[in-house]
Amino acid sequence: AWSGGGRGIVGVDVSVDGGATWHHATLEEGGVQPFNRAWAWTLWSVDVPIPKSAKGGELTLCCRATDIAANSQPESTGPLWNMRGLATNSWNKITVKVDKEY
Repeated sequence: AWSGGGRGIVGVDVSVDGGATWHHATLEEGGVQPFNRAWAWTLWSVDVPIPKSAKGGELTLCCRATDIAANSQPESTGPLWNMRGLATNSWNKITVKVDKEY
């Protein structure tokens, strides 16, 4: 996770259901940086429960970060979209397939 302006990351949340519910991640390396000088990535980890109903199907994983100024990533780029792709910091989303042997 990373925030602009040197603001440190204070929280990362992860969802396995497209953003309906969230799980708080544990901040790892990079979590303690000088105030307004947090230029490095903040690494994080989280264990999330995979619903049994997802077996053999798909899940949409989402990730959002919050910085020290309480700025949180928006769900979509919406009004932030621009031709060069600058400042488009919406949630990271991926669709994953869950093994039916899970």
